[in-house]
Amino acid sequence: MGIQYQPYYAHVPDQAHYYGQPQPYYYPPPHPGQKPVPRYHKEQRVGAMAFFILYYNPQKPNYDVKEFAVKSFNLNDNTLETDFKVSVEADNPNDKISILYGKGSMFDVSYQGTRICSGSGPEFQQPTKNVTMLNISLEGKDDLNSNVKDSFIEDQKNGKIPLDIHIYVPIKFALENSKSKIIDVMMKCYIEVD
Repeated sequence: MGIQYQPYYAHVPDQAHYYGQPQPYYYPPPHPGQKPVPRYHKEQRVGAMAFFILYYNPQKPNYDVKEFAVKSFNLNDNTLETDFKVSVEADNPNDKISILYGKGSMFDVSYQGTRICSGSGPEFQQPTKNVTMLNISLEGKDDLNSNVKDSFIEDQKNGKIPLDIHIYVPIKFALENSKSKIIDVMMKCYIEVD
């Protein structure tokens, strides 16, 4: 039959049982093997979160693509060869929180859903109140299918080749003696190359 739990009741003074007064509040029993969470634990969490927000005043980092340089962008038969340089400005506005940029960052450029080149960013720790310029080299050599190739030739004639830049960066926030879990930062922007 299992373990029987007694229901929990809050103590309500006798005079509160008159008409229009609140009735005793019923607390459901915990699940088997689960202890009820004391109220002061919840209050401690709220207090810790309030302290964190007031003391550290966390602000999200800002990223801006400052420059997109085309070194090579050639179509030979069905093969598109690309060599781009991208400059991304990373701004950490926090007073007490530094940012750790980890392994596995990816910078991809695609044309009509086809990835044409990619690169990776550096691993580094960005100090507080700091702006860092990330210079990323993106190179690729990809075969285009006939539809994408025809669209590329048409856009090239018109002088406007639309490209999507996808950026993925795993970061951690560093607070004095501790680090956060990995947070995935993902960005997408659209440019036209003439």
